[in-house]
Amino acid sequence: MAEEAQPRAHVVYDVVASGDAEGAGSKLMVTRGTGRRVREALGEVLEGLPGDGVLYVDTRGVELMDYSFADEALGILASRVAAGEYGDRRVVLVEEDRELLENIEASLRQRSLAMVRVDEPGAVPEIVGEVPEHLVETLDAIYDAGSITNADLAARLGLNHTACNNRATRLFKLGLIHRRKNTAAPGGRQYSYEGIA
Repeated sequence: MAEEAQPRAHVVYDVVASGDAEGAGSKLMVTRGTGRRVREALGEVLEGLPGDGVLYVDTRGVELMDYSFADEALGILASRVAAGEYGDRRVVLVEEDRELLENIEASLRQRSLAMVRVDEPGAVPEIVGEVPEHLVETLDAIYDAGSITNADLAARLGLNHTACNNRATRLFKLGLIHRRKNTAAPGGRQYSYEGIA
């Protein structure tokens, strides 16, 4: 039986209200220079979170976001999260405007990455970017369960433990889930997985 998941520390970073972008308060997020400044500010916030904290990047007030900004601010940030630069800290995009998501999605697809997206913190999560269908099935099962062990996830998906662990490890490395190591009998290890949003 998996332990009940504890609420994780999180911070909501409002991109428009942050004042870190050139022209503080601007609703136009364009150019790599502006994207770099926002990414650096996001990185500082991420580093200040506890080891498994979640940063919600709220872009809901943005009226225009070009590809250069999206790639520099969010594409590079997602690649650094996936590379493990921020440990087990995770990033969730808060955006509801499908048109605004186009450049973010293009950047993530170009990098073969993905991010969890919600309409607002606590809402039903979706994926933006590039995730193979078999990983989406695994991700959905983890989010539906809330918290689930590898053994239970394997049974739910009809997979052997190794194949299931490989899928979940890929999702963990992409920054789309949290993973916790549990002790298992005798002397083995068992992972449990949780959604991040």
